Amino acid sequence: FAFFPTYTDSPLKPMWSRLLAVGDASGIQSPLSFGGFGALTRHLDRISGAISEAVENDLLHKSELGEINAYTPNLSAAWMFQKAMSIRMKQNVDPKFVNRLLAVNFDQMDDMGEITIKPFLQDVVRIDGLVGSLARSFAADPTFMPQIVAHVGIPTLAEWLGHVSMIAAYDILFNMSSVIRPFVDRMDDPRERFVWRRRMEAWKFGSGNDYTFE
Repeated sequence: FAFFPTYTDSPLKPMWSRLLAVGDASGIQSPLSFGGFGALTRHLDRISGAISEAVENDLLHKSELGEINAYTPNLSAAWMFQKAMSIRMKQNVDPKFVNRLLAVNFDQMDDMGEITIKPFLQDVVRIDGLVGSLARSFAADPTFMPQIVAHVGIPTLAEWLGHVSMIAAYDILFNMSSVIRPFVDRMDDPRERFVWRRRMEAWKFGSGNDYTFE
């Protein structure tokens, strides 16, 4: 057996000033693969640049450091998948439930091609692949969807839909970043400039637009 500490309220906010958690300790790892090292390398350029800017401008209060690992809706949405594959104590579940769930979703993502399945396998949830695969999964096995809803519960589903909506919003905001960035770079206040740069990074990573298709 092994124990992986993960947190639903991720990424974790700094508790103290001048101290920043990274990797597993920051809670940016995927709740599906628990890929702490992979999550760190994916964010390495972003985090190192943000830390450099924070140190240069003495922006080391915990509220300022908290902007470095801000809310990313695609990470929060991934918890729904983890929840769907988890069995609570004394919960009566069809032994084939998880296998059926994986088979339906991966069959549809595979049919949609590498542009959908490759980001997901690398812990990057994007709105196009997410909505497309879920719609196709529902069409392929409509009788299974009520079972999934009953398994995860209405409150969890409602919360997940909120995160999915935010992925779509972050995707739109990311596409506006090229217009906003010149104004941000010309800001005189270093703190305001720092916060807006972190905000734009959150839009990019929170919508999965950091993924590079090769």
